[in-house]
Amino acid sequence: MSKVAVLVDDHALFADSFAALLEKMGMFDEVHTLNDPKKRLNYFLRNSRKELYLFLDYYLGDQLGIDIINDARRINKNVKIIMVSSVTHAVAVRSIMAFQPNAFISKASGFDTVVECINCLNEDKFYYCPIITKCLKELQEEKEVWLSSREIEILRYFAQGFSVNETAEKFFLSKHTVVSHRRKMMKKTKTNTITELLSYVRKTGLIED
Repeated sequence: MSKVAVLVDDHALFADSFAALLEKMGMFDEVHTLNDPKKRLNYFLRNSRKELYLFLDYYLGDQLGIDIINDARRINKNVKIIMVSSVTHAVAVRSIMAFQPNAFISKASGFDTVVECINCLNEDKFYYCPIITKCLKELQEEKEVWLSSREIEILRYFAQGFSVNETAEKFFLSKHTVVSHRRKMMKKTKTNTITELLSYVRKTGLIED
């Protein structure tokens, strides 16, 4: 079975450099950078039987990397999900871990970490780099706050200045549903206003401007 690495990261310099690193390692038969959603989906569909290693960033411009995970797993049962992100806050890490990635590497990690990660995945083991492992330990020491990917997406529209009605139209929801989401998020994060809520999710790395 062909072993393929697919990289999804909207920072061109990092994506090209990381793809070159993966090629240099010689552990994969193919290495591709697929940021275009349609091309990526078509590739998944055409190569559903290949052993796929999907390297994902958390922030991807108009969407979140975690939104791609379910589609990838639905199409390819052999896919291994590796989050490669600058996210290090415990709350953001917790949101990502809810999707059960096979591995999680901080972008602050070095070459040896990438090699160790792939070797672990080849043995069907999970891998979390030392930086992420530290974040996971911090989660055990504090009360967890978890926001769903849908809630985070709604917050991203609020952060861009969209009103409740405009956000509802984007998601084909009623404004009452959006207001309900906002109320639940405030309760989870113990905030009282949308300004406080947005400040919280920015501080924890759940969204970026």
